[in-house]
Amino acid sequence: MKSYLLGVSVALFSAGSGGSSGDGNTVAQRANSSACFNESLYSVGTVVNEVNAVIFNGESLSNDSETTEVIQKTSYRGYNDVIEERITNGSGSDNRLYILVDQTEKNVTTLGQILGSDEITYRPNGFVLNYDLALGEKKTFSTVTEYENNALSNTTDYSLEYLRTENITVPAGTFETCVLEFVVDNVNSSGDRLKVVFTQYIGVGNGLTIREDFVSTAENGETMTGSDKLVSATINGNPI
Repeated sequence: MKSYLLGVSVALFSAGSGGSSGDGNTVAQRANSSACFNESLYSVGTVVNEVNAVIFNGESLSNDSETTEVIQKTSYRGYNDVIEERITNGSGSDNRLYILVDQTEKNVTTLGQILGSDEITYRPNGFVLNYDLALGEKKTFSTVTEYENNALSNTTDYSLEYLRTENITVPAGTFETCVLEFVVDNVNSSGDRLKVVFTQYIGVGNGLTIREDFVSTAENGETMTGSDKLVSATINGNPI
């Protein structure tokens, strides 16, 4: 249940984050990426605990632990029935994510998030991701303007493509996954451009991010790479 927008923001703020191939294991191809959309992750009371092994620019870092809890449905910035998630990690940070979920269309729209003392909002209508993609289908979404504490911080164009179904092995085990390519083209308030390509391996059935690889390319050609691989995860106390 990894918060993609939280990851996107962190990557963009630090000028880092995309693609790599998986393990290459052949598997019958799922016709639609909705096989990796887990509606139950967005039910009030759901708690997901995840630990990931982290590699950044070829160097192994300390494992990252994160707990996501759906705490309530609330109102946020003029929207009703907004899901509020509390996201905590090993450093003790307490972040909030505000999303709308359309379970029919398989859309997840991030309206905003609170990172410590900073509020980040996505305008005009949120950061939409659609997980009802046919095999090989690519969707390009409307431009999103990001504000940090009501000050313009970034303008983002982005797309999501369902590449294939693949079995991958990570420390947590072997999983069947939907492989998605999430491309973000970002321009900050100073006019600096950063392209970030994420390759995401989302678990069939459980909807969790099993692995995520990333590459970022700055306007000056500087690149950064990294990868998160799932070490362990539970949904409401049950191991996946």
